[in-house]
Amino acid sequence: MNSRTTRRALLGAAAAGMVAPMLRPAPARAASGYPAKSIQMIIPIGAGGVADAGGRIVAKRLGEELGQTVVVENRPGANQVVGVGHVSRAAADGYTLLWTTSGFTASPVLVKDYPFVAARDFLPIALGATSNNVLVGSTNFEGKTLADFVEHSKRHPGTMFYGTPSGATTLVFEYLKLVTGAKLEGVMYKSTPNAWTDLVGGRIHALMDGPRLSKGQIDAGRARGLAVCGSRRAPELPDVPTAAEQGYPDFVLETWQGLFAPVGTPPEIAQRLEAAMRKVMGSPATQEELRAAGLDGSVTSSAEFTDLVRKHTDLWASVARQAGIKPQ
Repeated sequence: MNSRTTRRALLGAAAAGMVAPMLRPAPARAASGYPAKSIQMIIPIGAGGVADAGGRIVAKRLGEELGQTVVVENRPGANQVVGVGHVSRAAADGYTLLWTTSGFTASPVLVKDYPFVAARDFLPIALGATSNNVLVGSTNFEGKTLADFVEHSKRHPGTMFYGTPSGATTLVFEYLKLVTGAKLEGVMYKSTPNAWTDLVGGRIHALMDGPRLSKGQIDAGRARGLAVCGSRRAPELPDVPTAAEQGYPDFVLETWQGLFAPVGTPPEIAQRLEAAMRKVMGSPATQEELRAAGLDGSVTSSAEFTDLVRKHTDLWASVARQAGIKPQ
């Protein structure tokens, strides 16, 4: 965020060589023998995060199911363009796959001239895992529920601030404002830990974070868990209700990560990958590994995942339009 010129230069350079899927090499191997060699899974996000953990768990299990090693490679940079572009240029033969997150669907409305649209330029194979975020409030306003927070903001417009480390988080808060009518102003931070410092210090009033990372501050009384943003309560914070439980059924947002293949992948290969993912994600061992990483495993069809990807793409476009957010 602090080096906009550099970021634009990176994005422009990356986009120049990455926006022409029609130049992708044709599949070199027959679908009937798939897979006949190791598979590359590209994660366009740096190593060490939740997306990396989920991708590596699934890659190991998917390789066991397919009988070939799935090799994970992190290629972060330029709002995922570096890694996503690598997959878009690869042969559509099932040997180069993309593992990415729901943030991919928000990028077109946040980044000017972003070269990809998830469900247009890639084939969604299967949803892999989801995770909850928690709306966390400061302790320097009266009330303890989401409704209390919303009403306080309405009574004191222009005085309530949320912290955000990214454009994607800003979209989530703008969606919250649209759904609840809350009167909030955003403050950009370099990272979520920086926002936490100001929340605990009383300089901002809300932020979003994972339940595991929020639990310590909430349990210590330095912050309040206002709402879980997913479809069910977080095991780490069983006393924090969902937004839907509190009368806001439209505010159900779970961060997801899943598997994509290049557009043009032969149907037989796509179906083989989809079937393998259903077995992998339905395995209790996989589910347990994902839970240990703070994730919930999901079993979906390609059609269901495609529908989810399109809905999120449309949602963020609508939120950005209503909130007046322009790509930068």
